[in-house]
Amino acid sequence: MSKQNWLIVCLIFFSSSGFTQTLKKQTLSSQGSSHFVYANNKSYFLQESIGQASVIKTYDTANHSLRQGFLQPISATIISDNLNDELDGYIYPNPFYDHINIRFREPVYDDITVTMYDVLGRLVLNQVYSPLQLLVLNFNDFSSGTYVLRIQMRSEVLTAKLVRR
Repeated sequence: MSKQNWLIVCLIFFSSSGFTQTLKKQTLSSQGSSHFVYANNKSYFLQESIGQASVIKTYDTANHSLRQGFLQPISATIISDNLNDELDGYIYPNPFYDHINIRFREPVYDDITVTMYDVLGRLVLNQVYSPLQLLVLNFNDFSSGTYVLRIQMRSEVLTAKLVRR
């Protein structure tokens, strides 16, 4: 091959390789998080991972499934599957003297709104509480009588008739 052809081939080869991309595998870090997300009156548990060494596959289906990287596949599950929108819990003691306990049989992940009405339908209590599995309410200032208690977390509701002695 002549010197001129050799020079042209070398220029074409080196100029084309200067514009190519190279694949580099890098890991920024191995951090992530997991948390609950509330959407459409349902709770979902999400796991996230940042900076994995490679991506396996990313896809989504009609069942809201998304997977990427080395996280093991988990199904999006409903934390509370009460389809009748009843909050599962119990209230004791009833009748009561000065306080009641409200214990929930399902996980509580959102604020709890407590409202109470007397027998004439007047609102006597309207309070919002942080998520707790056991809620203790004191009624030292309430008179003896019958009350209707309504406890709500998102769209789920627990109602009860209470008697104060």
